Amino acid sequence: MRNAECGVRNILRNILLIIITLWLPVLVHAETAPQPEVLFEPQQPGPGDIMVVTVKNIAGAVEGTFNGKKVYFNPSRESLKAIVGIDLSVAPGKYEMEISAGGGSLRRTVQVVKKKYGLQRLTLPKDMVELTPENEARVEREQHKMAAIWPNESELVWAGNFINPREGEIVTQFGVKRIINKIPKNPHSGVDVSGKEGDPVHAPNNGIVALMDDQFYSGISVVLDHGQGIYTMFFHLSRILVSPGQKVKKGEVIALVGSTGRSTGAHLHWGARVQGAKVDPLE
Repeated sequence: MRNAECGVRNILRNILLIIITLWLPVLVHAETAPQPEVLFEPQQPGPGDIMVVTVKNIAGAVEGTFNGKKVYFNPSRESLKAIVGIDLSVAPGKYEMEISAGGGSLRRTVQVVKKKYGLQRLTLPKDMVELTPENEARVEREQHKMAAIWPNESELVWAGNFINPREGEIVTQFGVKRIINKIPKNPHSGVDVSGKEGDPVHAPNNGIVALMDDQFYSGISVVLDHGQGIYTMFFHLSRILVSPGQKVKKGEVIALVGSTGRSTGAHLHWGARVQGAKVDPLE
């Protein structure tokens, strides 16, 4: 009888040893595995800023949203990075960033801080400021046409750093509040670069021509889709040298500087959108 009891105890002891042997490495790994890390640059962005989100120590595909809009993560060395646009009109405050991977999710709070922009006063022909009903209807159609582009999801085509579409003096900064003919208007949604009629405009990165149009305010215009919600736009052109749907390379000449639309002289208006957010293209 004693031999039987000893045998049972030995069997149980061996089973316990096997369980410990199998599970101890798992438990140790769980305790020592690096925790997911989420970094924001800048840590406290302002309206119109571009924020880079870096994720470390997360395996598998990663998806994210910021303020309800999808953001795209791409491999970068030993981490994943996403570019997030903070719209020029966003009020300072706390906004939620959600990151999902492997069936789990992380939530982080982004503190958007107040950012000061300058003031610009302009005098333009009355008919370019106080619109007729016909021109108001035209502007509304053109705004809807432009806005319909931003939600489109497309594959990544840009590569490396973005370059300036032309070398020149920045004559109007992004975000400045404008008073035209003593009437307050929307803040400037891009940067104005000096230039002469016919100067070349270069693609700031690889892209696809998403829109070509002649609009009331922006004149002859081109919009490039760089993929994953990143767009650049070029207004007041004199001539377009590309075709709708054409693929362009970084540095390729896509258009010529002009003074079409609501413009006081030859220059290039250069704008950018990231997930639909109006952002400073110089960021």
